[in-house]
Amino acid sequence: MRFSAASAALLGAACLVPAPVPAMAATAQPVDAPTRIVLPAMPLGQALLALARQAGRNILFAAADVAGAQAPPVRAATFDQALSILARSNGLVATRLAGGAVRLAPRRRPPASLRAAPRRQAVAPLPPPMIEDRTAIVVEASLAARAWRDGAAEDTPDALASAQIRRLPDRTIAEALGRLPGIITLATSLEGAMGRVDHAGRATGDFVAMRGLPGAYVETRIDGIEIPQSLPYSRGTQLGLMALAPDLGLQVHRVLDARLAGEAIAGTLDIDHLAPFAPRAQGLRLGLTAGADDQAWRFGQNAGTWGANAGFGWQSPDGRLALVASAALSRRHFASVEQTYQSGNLAYALTDAQGNSAPGLDPAANLLLASVNAQVTRGTAHEETAFLSLGWRASDRLTLTASAMWASRAIAQDVYQVSVQGGRAAGFFAQTPTADGLLRTQSVRADAHYWFETNPERDRLGMAQAALAWDAGATKAQARVFAALGRTDRPDHIEISFWDADTTRLSGGVNVADVRGFPVLKLAPADAALVANPLAFPVHNQGERESETSQDHRLGGDWRVQASPAPGWQAEIGGLALRSWRSRETAHFLYADTLPAGTTLGNSGLVDGQIGPVLRGVYDYAIPTIADAALLRAIGRASVQPRTIDDSNANAYALHEDRLAAYAMVTRHLGGDDDAGEGALDLSLGLRGEWSGVSGRYWLAGNDGVPADGVAYGWNHLSAHYAALLPSATLHWRPDRQWTFDAALWTSLTRPSPYQLTGGGSATRDSQGVTEIQLSNPDLKSVRGTNADLGVAWQGPGGLHLALGGFAKHLARYLNDTGNDLNNPASVMEYRAIRLIRPENGGTATILGLEASMAVPLDLVAGVLRHLAVAADLTLLHSAVHLDNPALDRVERTQYAPASNLLLRLHYDDGRWSADAACRLTGAYIQEYGIDVPTFAGTAPLSGSALDTWVRPSRQVDLAMARHWGRQTLRLALRNALDDTAYRATIGRYSDAVPQTILGGRQLLLTWSAGF
Repeated sequence: MRFSAASAALLGAACLVPAPVPAMAATAQPVDAPTRIVLPAMPLGQALLALARQAGRNILFAAADVAGAQAPPVRAATFDQALSILARSNGLVATRLAGGAVRLAPRRRPPASLRAAPRRQAVAPLPPPMIEDRTAIVVEASLAARAWRDGAAEDTPDALASAQIRRLPDRTIAEALGRLPGIITLATSLEGAMGRVDHAGRATGDFVAMRGLPGAYVETRIDGIEIPQSLPYSRGTQLGLMALAPDLGLQVHRVLDARLAGEAIAGTLDIDHLAPFAPRAQGLRLGLTAGADDQAWRFGQNAGTWGANAGFGWQSPDGRLALVASAALSRRHFASVEQTYQSGNLAYALTDAQGNSAPGLDPAANLLLASVNAQVTRGTAHEETAFLSLGWRASDRLTLTASAMWASRAIAQDVYQVSVQGGRAAGFFAQTPTADGLLRTQSVRADAHYWFETNPERDRLGMAQAALAWDAGATKAQARVFAALGRTDRPDHIEISFWDADTTRLSGGVNVADVRGFPVLKLAPADAALVANPLAFPVHNQGERESETSQDHRLGGDWRVQASPAPGWQAEIGGLALRSWRSRETAHFLYADTLPAGTTLGNSGLVDGQIGPVLRGVYDYAIPTIADAALLRAIGRASVQPRTIDDSNANAYALHEDRLAAYAMVTRHLGGDDDAGEGALDLSLGLRGEWSGVSGRYWLAGNDGVPADGVAYGWNHLSAHYAALLPSATLHWRPDRQWTFDAALWTSLTRPSPYQLTGGGSATRDSQGVTEIQLSNPDLKSVRGTNADLGVAWQGPGGLHLALGGFAKHLARYLNDTGNDLNNPASVMEYRAIRLIRPENGGTATILGLEASMAVPLDLVAGVLRHLAVAADLTLLHSAVHLDNPALDRVERTQYAPASNLLLRLHYDDGRWSADAACRLTGAYIQEYGIDVPTFAGTAPLSGSALDTWVRPSRQVDLAMARHWGRQTLRLALRNALDDTAYRATIGRYSDAVPQTILGGRQLLLTWSAGF
């Protein structure tokens, strides 16, 4: 779908499709419906659930408030009497809400010196606890609504509980996170850089950007442990790895104090499993999924999706032992239409005598597209996850826990292409003078090509930890040791092509017209017949095979101690020690005799069918498909071309990183001693120290590892060190029950990736015969971030919620996302036809943002709408970055920073039926800066900010409907209901001269879940 400002305005009204809000899941209950209630002694969370079921009432409470608490036996004539017994026995206060629901919260306690320690039969571990659903009987807050922690000097993160995640057809964690303000989901990014646009062809969200910064500036943690950074070119993480298991919860921290601000300028993402003592962990949970991909269905390919998950929790009768386990398994087929162009097949259509874009023209609109690649992709994604956690309350003060998790994903993806290339060498272009002294460039020669590649990926993640928590009342302590491994592979990426400079040559060059936003070739009848018959193309590239592996293995521990040394004061100290082993290696093989010379595609024995038409009315021809297994067998019989030691070690590195951190925080609490916490003012000051060192070796490819001309080819040693002190201050004020105000000033840092530190470690020869060598730069600096946040939230009657927040970020020594290129490659030496370059830091970046959220139960408008609620989130961003690159403008925008991102949701729930409709409108953003855009026209590479690659505005509408029977739910969901474009990028913000487009179709999902 083509998206414009006008359609955005129309859609704001047409797709008002939002999120669930409080106090709307059930009709009002009688205030004191008499009933005899008898409950035995049990954990408090279970007792509240049992009471809610018997009385048919909604009870809302935070799992952390009841963790470890035990309920006494209850015999009561009414619901109110029973609730009062349970609340009083554990120091909780009940507040009646509109509609008959009741909220339980801890009583605001006086300063520590004036009160006795609370009596609890058992003690839960210290924060950060495992993340669970926020309420036991879910009348859930809006996905959009910002939550604020009562009485804490910290902005509590937005969160998605497991029940919320299941409501809409999200397939990955990245897709679910994209429903929170300030976060956008990315189908591809440079930091992944394994397949790039073909990665986007999977039409799946695998990456996120937060507050205008890519994943390298976000710290992602699972159960409190930072996830290994196994992507080859970045410190970002692959969030598409983990399927959305039934017991997962997600939280986003945007405002960080000294506990979290170490390496997260954008914020932190927490992915958490159920803790063993969590009230809702007990029992058996099952889920099944079936679905279909309509694009694969249209192509006549396998279109099915299936999945299964299970979770189980057990707790001993005395509440001292607990276990929770979960597992999920899924397999999904997908297919997409891709339109791309061949790298280098570009030139300026109108130039001056020096080859520059003609004055007065937009350089992007002045581009001549000299190739059209029509592609289809098909594939499967197979995902597995497992989790196990054990807990033991050794005493009333000591709790021990141990957990382990494993996740893996295997993607098999095939890409088939029929293309016409009219710019693969300078001789394919011709220039003619114009009357005003300019030169007009045209494509005068073109060849038809058939090309096949696989784009496989294998991701694995394993993590284990053991922790203890000690609670002595005024003093609490926690310690943990952990190990983790992450691995990202691109195994057996294979390619083969069929074309010939004579057999598949067209009668002229490339000339295109725009049809529905796609470049379509203008062909003579004979040329059209040639392009439509790729089975007659002879073999050209006899075959390539490449494998790439990137790993990160970790071992470490952390600790924290919290104390209340005086009335109204709280102090906390903590530390972290971590060692990480990171490595990367590649292997590339070329083959010369996979097929006899002159063998056509049709006679190759590789073809197993065809897909077509590719896109009716645009690319009305079919593309033959190759069986990758058949090609692998053929390659296995072929002779490998000679390989050098550079071929064996290219781009390899083996490094270890050590990181030490320590922090101290002090919090002053003033006022707010009543049960509601009114008048509470908290001020926290913190200081964090970070030290890290990187050392190891990397291979500098060139001259087969033999040093020459003053260049140390072969293995080289790298050593780099980083240290920083990071102060922070946060303020939280709650003047009354409705209003909350927050402010924060904090600092953070992000270190360069190992790939940037090693400089890529390769040598290439340019068209002028100059060898360009990429060197390491151990002096590459970490990025320093200074952050300011302000926020206000208002909680009105009946679940009405409004929140507004603003933030500012200033980054020094900025490093942009360059994928497998270098940051600001600066020439440091040039002699004897050798140019040495190394990565350099950029200048400063400033990001300003505004985040607004609202959640409105519509029964406030009219009683007939009592089961409906709407919610909306709006994020506005303004960014300015000084990249200090002479090829670009002095000021650019940051990458992945759309000026606006709007989330709308409509939710219906009457207790038996529920329905959701959600809409996302994301503005345009820069993906890649216009530095050295390749051209084969015989001129220098094209550069300039006008040639930045922009991802165009996008829209996605999702629908879901569910039927509930007790603890069973059957849900039908449709993803991308309006069949919107999955991904569209262009060179230039407004020009459509050089586009890349992915059509991913719709996905239908049917899920069943039950609890026992």
